[in-house]
This record gives sequence, structure tokens and C-alpha cells, in this order.
Amino acid sequence: MTKEEVKKKWASTRKLLEITDSEYNGVTQEAANLRFIKTKLQIAVYYLQMLDEHNCKYQVPWNKEQFKWLLRKPVGDKKKQQAKDWCHQCRLICDKACASWNYEEVKTA
Repeated sequence: MTKEEVKKKWASTRKLLEITDSEYNGVTQEAANLRFIKTKLQIAVYYLQMLDEHNCKYQVPWNKEQFKWLLRKPVGDKKKQQAKDWCHQCRLICDKACASWNYEEVKTA
């Protein structure tokens, strides 16, 4: 997939994971937890986008219902741990796949 195709594929997910001003400026534990979860999922999506750019086959570690559950309030330690686990799983998938990627050196003049 091209970078543009990958951006289109993940656009709606990235939109859901945008941290709003109220979440960013929030001083409650709930706001902090939601920022943490969204940040971890943004990182996970970044790894999945890299896999798509290299046309790798992979299994997304969550389904639509699980993803929506994670972003629904109230947000506590269980959801924070789940986001952390998914981010880690995506990193491992990406690390395993990138060993076979062919990086061509960019030649400079």
C-alpha cells in the first residue's frame, strides 16, 4: 500500500484517537487515563500503518467492540492495561515483520 492509501485506511481510527482540548487540559484522573489510552492506541496504530506500508499480513489485536469499549468512560486501570498490552503486541508484530523489510539506501549527491 502507498502511504496515502494507508492514511485513508486508518483515518477514521486516528480521528477517534485525537486528544481533545478538554481531555488534554483535564486535571482529573479520568482525563489522564483517557489521554494515556489514546496515546498508547495512537502508537499501536502507527505500528499497524508501518505494516500496511510494507504490505505485511497481520491480525489486529482488537475488534471494533473492544476498541469502542476501551474509549468509553469510565476509564480505569483495567482499560489502561489493555491499551498498554495492545500497543506492546503491535510493537512485537512490527518488530518481527521489519526484520524482513528491505531498506534501500538513499543516495545523496
